[in-house]
Amino acid sequence: MKNRKIWASVLALCLVLAGCTAGTGGEPAGEQEGQSASAAESQTGSEAEAPGEPETPALPKLPEGPVTAADAEELSGYLELAMQRAEQPPAVEAAFLDSEADPEMTVRNLYYALLSEHPECKYAYDLAMERTGDGVYQITFSYMPYRTGDYPADFAGEEAGSFGELIALAQEHLDQTEIPVRVTDPSLTVDDLGRALQQVGGGYLLCQLSRDGTAITVTPQNGLTHQAALDRLAEIETLAQQIVEECVTDSMTLPEQAEALYTRLTDRVAYDFRYYTDPGSMPYESTTAYGALKDDLAICGGYAQALQALYEQVGIPCLTVSGQWNGENHMWNLVWLDGEWRYCDATSDRGRSEFGFGCYRVTAENLWGHTWDQDWVARLTSGLEV
Repeated sequence: MKNRKIWASVLALCLVLAGCTAGTGGEPAGEQEGQSASAAESQTGSEAEAPGEPETPALPKLPEGPVTAADAEELSGYLELAMQRAEQPPAVEAAFLDSEADPEMTVRNLYYALLSEHPECKYAYDLAMERTGDGVYQITFSYMPYRTGDYPADFAGEEAGSFGELIALAQEHLDQTEIPVRVTDPSLTVDDLGRALQQVGGGYLLCQLSRDGTAITVTPQNGLTHQAALDRLAEIETLAQQIVEECVTDSMTLPEQAEALYTRLTDRVAYDFRYYTDPGSMPYESTTAYGALKDDLAICGGYAQALQALYEQVGIPCLTVSGQWNGENHMWNLVWLDGEWRYCDATSDRGRSEFGFGCYRVTAENLWGHTWDQDWVARLTSGLEV
């Protein structure tokens, strides 16, 4: 799809239809000298800059309909602008749709393509379409209320304004199948909210944002009931407490506690090579902290979640990080200690305590062979209180 070229032409058309002209410096007319302070302060949330982000041009206003779209690419431009602004597109005269076998599916395919190209717009989670006249269609988006502010008057979800608050809310209410939530920062993207929730559940409960973004859904994994999954997470916590009691003394500093627990994990837990030789016989527990802490047997996910469980017991903030190691899917940790975030890969360091760890509390530059989305990690950690 030639969206960039058609996007530029649609934006120019929208500026003309909306009565906007460019000033000598290229600013939209509303931002030229003489605009009142009250007008500037009344910009919609979609035009406001997020704190700390580079300044970006304000989006042009949507024209009043009906507008004309000669083909699918021109229609896609109008839909994209509406999604970016989190507003409803104008009625559109799109006679070419009348010749389509399934006009709504044609429009949905445009919508799916836009979401693929602009995943930050996934707050537009659905659409409906109605033919209102000869070749005229009204397309209506369903927007997540966290992006538009249009929550029902009686909505009573708990507020979460950061990734840390969202994670804490999910952890606190894992016994519920659905946790009503009011996300208060509209700049957070749907994909990032979902990725943050992956920090919760330990592989036994899957936490996700609901379709309309008004709740966190909690789903048991591996064929367990919800209660059985909660029981397994409680067992993991008990096992972690027992190991901390064995390895940690009151006289240890926090860094000493961290190293003692890391040493215990890497010395005692063996890698479950059935992952390569006979994956069908490898138990699910080997992918979780339970396999590492109960059976001393795990693959990378089990090592990473076990370290997270152990460090949580002594109050050390610890995240799991997913990426690749030497081209293979892998999981490791990011740990906050002594006022800085550092990486740990217990899987890579297994059996190495006697010779010296190579992946314990290292910077990103010294995590050899690992590739991951470092921009996402930066966004995640910036939303945590440590």
